[in-house]
Amino acid sequence: MRPSLRNIIIVVLLVAIVLTFHIVRRHSTMRGLEVNVDAPKSAVLLDAADVDSLIIAAFPALRSTDIRDVDRKAIVRTLENSPYILKADAKMTTGGKLIVDVVQRTPVVRMFYQGNEFYISRQGTLIPISAKHYCHLLVGSTSFEEPLLRHPSKMNLADTSNHHQPTSPLMIWKLASFLNDNPKYGAIFDQVYVGDKGDLYLVPKLGNLTVNVGDTSILDRKFRNLWAFFDQGISQVGWDTYSSISLKYRGQVVGTKKN
Repeated sequence: MRPSLRNIIIVVLLVAIVLTFHIVRRHSTMRGLEVNVDAPKSAVLLDAADVDSLIIAAFPALRSTDIRDVDRKAIVRTLENSPYILKADAKMTTGGKLIVDVVQRTPVVRMFYQGNEFYISRQGTLIPISAKHYCHLLVGSTSFEEPLLRHPSKMNLADTSNHHQPTSPLMIWKLASFLNDNPKYGAIFDQVYVGDKGDLYLVPKLGNLTVNVGDTSILDRKFRNLWAFFDQGISQVGWDTYSSISLKYRGQVVGTKKN
């Protein structure tokens, strides 16, 4: 047999084997579901079992479905409709196992607002409180008067096209996001609120004082100044020396000592 003819036969056989394997695989039942969740260690709101339950609730016959009939795009759409999930991906292995990868939204503050309690994500969306998982986060609230929202659960604070965002949650989200991105600052505070005149206040975990941040402008500069004040002032005299600190005025840190 000529070498060229032998090579052609080998190629044809290999193609036939691959096609047969592909056909058999497509007509085989799915051989398992594996879920991986990427979530911040300090703020887990769902785990692999929760995601598995979401998938099976939407696709109850999934585990007995032929590989060719598994709608991975529909699974991804279902997961990304969850308020807890930022993005999802689904892929099938050559062995017939469905691998689902999920990225959880990152909550930055636990908000009490107009009789509702919820988390606000780093992306500005609202996340329901989980009955299964608890996060130790900055707690936000407000005494600032503003119109009641009909559907607070539908807020998306990152939507810049909406010029009627609720003032207090928007301010708190911006400050909480800054503190989340700068954990050196965020680690010392456990409460944030909007006062009745519309100023932002932070309450440190230590001491009995408040920090008036004012608004959310030039936060980086304000906190650099605050940190310098901590190093040069409070570290020398102690947390209980001051009743309040104000960052409201540009370039100034004003400390009010207790009487």
